Amino acid sequence: MLYPWQTEQWRSFSLQYEQKRLPHAIILTGVNGLGQLSLANKMVATVLCEEPPISAPCGGCHNCQVFAAGNHPDHTFVGPDESGKQIKIEKIRELKQKHTLTANIAKWKTSIIWPAENMNISASNSLLKLLEEPQSNTLLILISIKPQLLPVTILSRCQKVPLAVPTNKQAIEWIEEQDQETYKEIEIKRALSLSNGAPIEALRLLSSNSLYFLEQISKDFNHVLSGAANPVILAQQWQQFDLHMVLYYLQLKLKQRLVKNIESSGNNIVINDWAMYDCIIDTTKLLSSSHNLNKVLLIEKFMVKAMNLTSR
Repeated sequence: MLYPWQTEQWRSFSLQYEQKRLPHAIILTGVNGLGQLSLANKMVATVLCEEPPISAPCGGCHNCQVFAAGNHPDHTFVGPDESGKQIKIEKIRELKQKHTLTANIAKWKTSIIWPAENMNISASNSLLKLLEEPQSNTLLILISIKPQLLPVTILSRCQKVPLAVPTNKQAIEWIEEQDQETYKEIEIKRALSLSNGAPIEALRLLSSNSLYFLEQISKDFNHVLSGAANPVILAQQWQQFDLHMVLYYLQLKLKQRLVKNIESSGNNIVINDWAMYDCIIDTTKLLSSSHNLNKVLLIEKFMVKAMNLTSR
C-alpha cells in the first residue's frame, strides 16, 4: 500500500530500479505513523517480482504471491523477539549467512530491519561488515524513527529516504476517508498534534479512544501535583499505557500552558513550569535509553519530583 505522502519517495525508488541504479542499502526515516514498513514492503515486492522493472509489483506472479503470504525464501525480516527489546547479534549473523547464499526463486535477496535503532552494539558492528561488502543483487532496508541512535558508520553506508509528515489538510482528509467513524475536526487535530503530524498514528489514537484515556491521565497527574492522589498507585496504573505517549501528552499540555502565559503576561513565567518541562524531558530520555530500567520506579520518581516542584 502506498500512502499519499509517500509518492515522491516511491517515484524516486521506481526510477532508480528501472535504471538499474538501486543502492544496496536504504534507510527509511521519519516519525512513527507514516507507514515506513508498508513502503519498505512495496519496495521489496517490486524487486522480487518476476515481471520486468515496472513501477509496481504485478501481484500475480509466483514471487509476488509467496511474498504476500509472508514466506518468501529470498526475503528476511529482522526484528526484536519482543516489542521494545533489542535486536541481538545472532539475528544479524543469520542475515549475513543468508546473503552469502544464492537466491532460491528470485533474482534478488532482500531484507528489512525494523526498528533498526534497536540493534545492540554487537549487532550494529556485525551489520556494518555486511554493508561494507554487499553481495550483488541484494537490497537491505533499515527502518528507523530514531536514526540518531544508529552509528554514523551505518548511516553513511545507506541511502537516506526521509518521510516527511503531510500537511494538516492532507492528513485530515486522509483520516476522514479511512474510517466509517465520524470524528470532529478538533479531535483529529488533537490526535495529529500528539502523533507529530503522522496520520496513521493519529488514526490509531482516534479509533482506540486513546484521547479519552490521555485526558484522564492529565487529570490524574493534576491530582498527584495537588497531593490528592498516590504516585505509587498511579505509577502502577500507567504501565498499561504507552509511556512515551503519556509523557509527550503531559509535555504538550505544559507547553500549551507556557505559551498561554507568555502571550498573556510577557516573560512573567512561573519558573517551576520550566523545571517541570525539563523533568518530563529527562524522564523521556531515561525511558528511551537502552538501559533495562524499572519503568514503574521511573514513573514513580517522576511523579514525586513533580510534586516537589509544585510544592516549592
